[in-house]
Amino acid sequence: MILRLPYKSPLPTRVNVTLFLLLALSSGFTAVAQESDGASNTLFIDTHEVVSISDSRQYIRMKGSPSNPIFLFLAGGPGDTVTGRMKQLFSKLSGEFLVVLWDIRSTGETAKLDNPPRELSQELFQEDTRELVDYLLHKFQKEKLYLAGFSWGSVPGFYMAGAHPEKLHAFIAVNPMIDSMTSEAISLENLKKDALADGNSTALSELSQVQLPFQNAEQLYYSRKWLFSKEGNRFGQKKAFRKYVFDWSDTWLDVFNQAVQRNLFETLPALECPVFFIVGKKDYRIDYKIAQQYYQQVKAPEKDFFLFENSGHLIPYRDQNRFQETLIDSILKN
Repeated sequence: MILRLPYKSPLPTRVNVTLFLLLALSSGFTAVAQESDGASNTLFIDTHEVVSISDSRQYIRMKGSPSNPIFLFLAGGPGDTVTGRMKQLFSKLSGEFLVVLWDIRSTGETAKLDNPPRELSQELFQEDTRELVDYLLHKFQKEKLYLAGFSWGSVPGFYMAGAHPEKLHAFIAVNPMIDSMTSEAISLENLKKDALADGNSTALSELSQVQLPFQNAEQLYYSRKWLFSKEGNRFGQKKAFRKYVFDWSDTWLDVFNQAVQRNLFETLPALECPVFFIVGKKDYRIDYKIAQQYYQQVKAPEKDFFLFENSGHLIPYRDQNRFQETLIDSILKN
């Protein structure tokens, strides 16, 4: 059975376009008004903004009508940026919701801003997420929003769902990190079995050096190199990929390992807001069965589980049409 969440907008259906344009311009971003029918104006914005979060300035991208409910998407990585792919990834969703994308600290457009240095930690990103949610709710006069977290983005997402459920219509966990120590161990063991069956001594030697959580960039590189090969991605075998992993690790490995060592079975057995899972059965990075088990065990006022049989890890980026249709038709609408 598909669960549908009721939504009542706190904003009137008719928007004062002139007033909103003045407010928009004074806030440093542009807005576009469109005529929805012959009787009334419906405001539609397609813009970016630099907002103050904690002690830093951070970049967000927004598209949709402010009279619609807010949908905030937390990207994976950590360190991924999708703010430049709004049209490609969220064109359908932005017609039904006000979609917000965010470049977190040290990522994308935010990394280009002159911000004071801070030691990156899971707690810092959790606090940043809460402040951005509060900012959006205040700015658009909403009581709640929809929050989605993909892969690592599920970590601050589950934090919000656990600590501040009153701010969320629902949390949508997409190939989430639930118990990543177990998931990484399963992945590593499967890669070793594949290497043994294929007689690949190089892969077996490199994978045998990997410890969990990852002790250094080289171990992460060996893991992802052969994982990418299993997924049919040849980029993992190139020298450029090794450089990318080592450069990424300088900034993000500690933050990633903090997330890997979380176990939601122990720390978050119940939620007070609706939660929905969108998971790829062919995800070799995060074992779908762990998410399925957590879905079965977690207590929540409403929950549902959507298994994409032919999808891997990158559902929002490789299967974006089905992803958006599931969000609109089965989770977010009504």
